[in-house]
Amino acid sequence: MHETPLVDFHKKHAARLVEFAGWEMPIMYTGIKEEHIHTREHCSLFDVSHMGRLYLSGDRCAEFLDRICTRQIGNMVAGQSRYSHVCKEDGGILDDVIVSRMEDRFLIVCNASNREKIVAWLNGHRGESGVELDDQTFATAMAAVQGPQAMELLKRALPLPLDDLKRYHFKSGSIMGVGFVIARSGYTGED
Repeated sequence: MHETPLVDFHKKHAARLVEFAGWEMPIMYTGIKEEHIHTREHCSLFDVSHMGRLYLSGDRCAEFLDRICTRQIGNMVAGQSRYSHVCKEDGGILDDVIVSRMEDRFLIVCNASNREKIVAWLNGHRGESGVELDDQTFATAMAAVQGPQAMELLKRALPLPLDDLKRYHFKSGSIMGVGFVIARSGYTGED
């Protein structure tokens, strides 16, 4: 079973861990009702490192993603993200994804249970396009900060201005030499 980079923290704080899509994941610490209320009234941090993080690069990457995704991707600007789907030829959905355009590459975040399927699909359709795929799922961590106080918490914690961070946009930075990307890409209707 895969473990996220935060598994030691989860164990140290007595999280209830379960198997999900081949990963050992925390589902609660103190109780589902208490944690739900805390998230709805304040904010909570969720380890979502099990989700796929697939980086694509190459001169024809935008063209490739326009073909693979159900939504136009090539006209995005650096710092922008879009919610989309990756479909089979018959229109059946393989997964819903968030695609982000960076200066020199694109990032696809996909669901954990579909990561291998999406990687295989992308690899099977890259052909001789020159598009390179770098699966960083196991080399990086990802967290979701959710709730009405999420932005205020992140403004205090991160060394960059966030007041101008629009929905479905992201910024990059570093703390103590460790790079990070912060995206305002939640689609539950909350930050």
